[in-house]
This record gives sequence, C-alpha cells and structure tokens, in this order.
Amino acid sequence: MKVVTGAEMKEIDRQAIEEIGIPGVVLMERAGMKVAAEANDLLAQVLKPEVIILAGCGNNGGDGFVVSRLLAAEGIAVKTILVGQRERISGDAKINLDILESLNLSVIEIRAEEELIGLKDDLEEADLLIDALLGTGITGQLRGLYPDLIKLINQVTTPVLAVDIPSGVEAGTAKVRSVAVEAERTVTFGLPKLGTILYPGREYVGDLKVVDIGLPEQVIAEQNLTTELITPEVVKQNLVPRKQNTHKGDYGKLLIVAGSQGMTGAAILTAQASLRIGAGLVTVGTPSSLNPILESKLVEAMTYPLAETEQATLALEAEQEIMDLMEGKDLMAVGPGLGQDEQLTTLLHNLLATVTTPLVIDADGLNAIQDLELLAKREAPTVLTPHPGELARLVDLTVEQVEEDRVGLARKLARQYQVILVLKGAQTIIATPNGQTYLNLTGNAGLATGGSGDLLTGMIAGLAVQGLELITATVLAVYLHGLAGDLAKERLTEYGLIPSELLTYLPEAIKKTRRGYDEKEESC
Repeated sequence: MKVVTGAEMKEIDRQAIEEIGIPGVVLMERAGMKVAAEANDLLAQVLKPEVIILAGCGNNGGDGFVVSRLLAAEGIAVKTILVGQRERISGDAKINLDILESLNLSVIEIRAEEELIGLKDDLEEADLLIDALLGTGITGQLRGLYPDLIKLINQVTTPVLAVDIPSGVEAGTAKVRSVAVEAERTVTFGLPKLGTILYPGREYVGDLKVVDIGLPEQVIAEQNLTTELITPEVVKQNLVPRKQNTHKGDYGKLLIVAGSQGMTGAAILTAQASLRIGAGLVTVGTPSSLNPILESKLVEAMTYPLAETEQATLALEAEQEIMDLMEGKDLMAVGPGLGQDEQLTTLLHNLLATVTTPLVIDADGLNAIQDLELLAKREAPTVLTPHPGELARLVDLTVEQVEEDRVGLARKLARQYQVILVLKGAQTIIATPNGQTYLNLTGNAGLATGGSGDLLTGMIAGLAVQGLELITATVLAVYLHGLAGDLAKERLTEYGLIPSELLTYLPEAIKKTRRGYDEKEESC
C-alpha cells in the first residue's frame, strides 16, 4: 500500500477532479459517508448519542459538514461548531455548509478566545467528538484559536474521531509543531499519509482506518509514488512453499563474521536467527580464543577461529582467512559484536573492496566504516542496518538531526552510497538505491533491547542466501522480526522480552504470514 505526503494527496485529488472529472463535492460526500460509518461504529453501544463536530474553514471542515448532515438524518443529536467565519468558507465546503443551513441544522461559530471558555462542559458531556478542524495541508505552528481549542479537546475524556489526520499533525513529516488532537480513531481517505504512520504523528492517530472514496487507480498509479507500507500480502507472496525434493545446499551458504571479548552473544544470536529463518548452511568466523564458546552454543552452525589481536578482536591477518571462508558462500554478514579497533576499520575497508558477494553490515561493522565512498564503489549490493545513533556517527550528524527527517535522510544516503539502508526504530524505514522506500508497522517497545538488532541481521542474511533478492529479503525480515515481537508481546509482555526468547516466536510469525499457503497444502 502506497503512503503519501499531503502535497502528493493534494495532486491526486486535483487530477481526479480536474482531469478525470469527478466533482469535488462527490468526493467530499463519499468521505463524509465513510466518517459517518466509523462514527456509528464507535457509538454502537450508546443509546442516545450526542456528537459534536468541530469544523474548520477548509475542505476538512467540509467533510465535517457532510458528517453532521448524515448523522442528523439518522436521528443522532449533532452539534456543529465552526471555528472561524462563514465568509471564509468557499467551494465544496460552502456547498455543504449551505445544505446544513437549508435543513435548519444550526452551525455555531466560534471567532474569539473568550467563546472557548464555555465549550469544555459541552465537549465533556458529548459521546463523540469529530475533529474536522485542519486537514493534510497544514505546516508549521498552529495559529489563532486552534492551539487552545486542541488543548481543550485533549483535556476531556470524550473519544475523538479524526477526519483524514488529527489536527496539528503534519501530513508530510509527522511532526507536531505545537499541539495536536489525540484521536481514538482516524479515518484517512484514499491512502495513508506519512504523518499517520511515522512518529510522533502516529501517537495521535489511534486506530487508523484507510477508506476508499473512489479516487481512480490510474490517477494514483501515474504519481510514481515511492513510499509504501510493508503489508502481510507482500510478505506472503514471497514466502512461497519449499519444494519437497530439496537439500540444504538449495537454501544458501552464509558466512557471519562477528563477536569479540564479552560480545560472543551477538554472534550467537545472529547465527541462530539465520538458521531459524531457513538458511541452509551457516558458518561463523570469530576471534580464535572465542571459538570454543561458539562451538558449545551453536550446535547447528559451523564455526571457524580467525586471527585475533591481544584484545580478542579480529586482527588484520584475518582478512585472507575470511576470503578463504567466503569461497562458495552466497553472502557475508559482518559486524555484530566485533568491538572497536583500528585494525577492524582497515579490515572492513579491505573486505568492502574485495568481497564480491552481497554484504549485510551491522553494529560494530558500521562503526568501523570511515570511508563511505567504498560502499558506492561496490558492484554487489550492500545492506546497512543502523539505529539512529549509529547512522548519526556514520554521517557526522546528531541523533536529533537524524530523527528530524528519517525518511528524507535514509533516501538520500541510500541513493548517494548505493546501499539498502535499514534505519531501525519505531516504524523502521528501508530505503533503496532506486529511491523506493518501505515503512514497517510491526514491532513494539519490547524490541528495544540489546541483541534485537543482531537477530534482524541474521534474518536478512538468512533469507537472502535462500535466493531472494536482497531488497525483498530485507523487507521480509524487517516485517517478520517485528511480527515475532508482537506475538511475543501477546503471550508475555513488552517488558523484558529477550532476543533468544524472541527467536522462539519466529516460526509462528512465518506460519501466521503464510497461512493461505499452509491451508492450501493441508487441503491437498
């Protein structure tokens, strides 16, 4: 499913109206009908519901006027409050305001701050508030009565249904410059907006409903939209059943270079995740003194002792050993738990220049990169999996600067250095060298623990060696990683989820996603 900014949605609306010929008032009517249906759903257990619709002077307010008329026609007690002056309303919104007044459905104007004083009791006593104040076009600080009114809305306990996007959230950036409506549910039209998916905007959205209002598919297709959600359907399509007449060699050969003194767990978790996701043969190269630890823990993987420094990190002499190990391998994952050492930087730079298979680089592998141009020079594809702190160090920014525009920065770097960039966090972002961007909705705060990223590295690598394109493998791994976390949260709690425990939920995540295929197999 594609995701749009406010500007992209505005262009889709314009083309649908001006070039296809669908009257704007028709789209507004359909939008109002969808919101009214959601309002009825929220009010299903209320005997004599009372609804307050808070409308602005733009098209978002026009949607609210439609909702007001439709709910009133069902016998629901509706109070419509217009924040602003009637004279400012035009176009389709004015048509629907005029219809309300022709039906003798009153619209109360609020023009001054003192008129907000008596509003709190009404808001508290209502059964539902409908936020039709501001739409997807707002940017910057809110002005006029809006900040105080939104604070008032958030102070009461009455549930809020937001129209298209909670007022105060920027559709294109997800930023909240001052305040925003805290909705219980948001009904968004046509396509989800970036501001309803990414944080901090996502915190204000509540339950997100994406509804069809009749925007032509051809208009959407012509926009060349480059951002999309990772959906279960996409994952299911690529997790096809395995053929029965196969062997371990058919599912890829992976080399993992990981571990250092005190961080053998990172290497172990990465290997276990790659095996659990289905890699055929996995070898872990680690500093020689640590190899016995890995041998005792990784009974399903092979291990290999590599040349090490006095600090039990990889020595530069390990380069040739690694290249020898890569003979016949399909992919290398490098970085988890490697520690930090000057020799590591030289070693990794050499590997970037000489390894001809795809690379997945994480954690200390990212910390060792000093020359990003080496990434752009690689002929084989590369995946980088930084969290915001690692990315900040990599490109000499602060974490705050990274968080300021996660999508924009990820896109820029993926193109500039020709990498698949996985920017981890709440709503992990995957940016590709061709400009395509994927947003993930699975996962929860229970994944915010050491070792979780090591699992993801192993899953990406483990899927890729099985023959999936590296971008596809990355998309699937990010989704399944988060889904396993969600299943673990359901059974346990988001407090104290540990990565080794999370691994046990990965098969269930795969099965849940492949359910259509599994049922088909059982029916045979």
